[in-house]
Amino acid sequence: MLSFLIFSGDTARFWNRFVGLDKIIKFQRQFSYFVAFFVICHPIFFMLSAGSPKGYLIPDFTYIPLTLGILAFYIFIGIMIASKLYKMISYGVWQYIHILTYVLFFFALSHAFNGGSNSDILFIPYSIALIAVVIGIVYRTQYKIRAGKTNMFKVKNMTEETHDTFTITIDGYKDFKAGQFCFLRINKNKLYARHPFTVSSKPGVDMTFTMKLAGRFTQTARELKIGDEILVDGPFGNFIPRKDKDLVFIAGGVGITPFMSILRDRVNKGLSQNVTLIYGSKTEADIIFKKEIDSFNEPWFKKVYLLSNVDDDAVLPEDCEKGFICKDVLDRYVSDKKNSLYYICGPEIMKNNAKKLLKNEGVARGDVFVEDFFW
Repeated sequence: MLSFLIFSGDTARFWNRFVGLDKIIKFQRQFSYFVAFFVICHPIFFMLSAGSPKGYLIPDFTYIPLTLGILAFYIFIGIMIASKLYKMISYGVWQYIHILTYVLFFFALSHAFNGGSNSDILFIPYSIALIAVVIGIVYRTQYKIRAGKTNMFKVKNMTEETHDTFTITIDGYKDFKAGQFCFLRINKNKLYARHPFTVSSKPGVDMTFTMKLAGRFTQTARELKIGDEILVDGPFGNFIPRKDKDLVFIAGGVGITPFMSILRDRVNKGLSQNVTLIYGSKTEADIIFKKEIDSFNEPWFKKVYLLSNVDDDAVLPEDCEKGFICKDVLDRYVSDKKNSLYYICGPEIMKNNAKKLLKNEGVARGDVFVEDFFW
């Protein structure tokens, strides 16, 4: 299990093209707790069997196989704690902690080979685990070397979108598909962790990232000047619309960004697949990209803005309604609910309500796709 956890992490960028990096990271976090359960139970069961913790928590260097197991146990606990506190740890320290992961694995493997009672039975699985980890190390190392030369960009422009959202334009672009995201890192104000942001521009032009002011990272990003450097790692994700059915985009707040990239790309390419955009915001002034969205006069595109924070007697434009995503909205704007694909991006409560609504409406689970904010 340790080898699979390490291998899947080191090669996550390779598997991204098949399942999406966001899903891999979420799986890893959940699987790590599963692994932790067995790692922690391992010495506990021995101590219960022996009736004493002596010899199972304090390294005895006269018996190296057991000592390596104890050291591996403590390294694992340390890495788990660091993983929970990663946003408070410098990027350089985090890199060294990743190297400790390999030390943990080789200590544990040596402990199993030389001290385990079933090592002869598991020789082949252990060998496969070793090969997998080595492959992961090689892949991760070559990716880091290559990415270090191609991931640094300069800020080209800063644009205010609404009172609390803005767009950063970088000088250059990467080969990505509309709907994908990148990790951004800024070397300022002790901001050590990378943060994921969906690309809001269409492919083939200077990349843009649209952000909502919501913490130290976005505040620091808002203060960047033209010419400042920003690390862009990616693209990642599999939030890319299929082409076999009509599309329904359900967005909330800054969750409009992947759909903006997709819509810009479709207008640019002259695609004709039917698209319905249901976009929730607090007020009309909070609608990001409203002017540009309103300019999409394509026959295949229709939209409605749902405003949650307006007076009951307020006079709204024709394309605005008061309220949230609900059955009535779906009935009026989605003509064939069971022959549509649904893509959802926005706040957690909105995503959960939309998924529940679609399930109640009989929409197949395989026709609903959610962009998760997992960071």
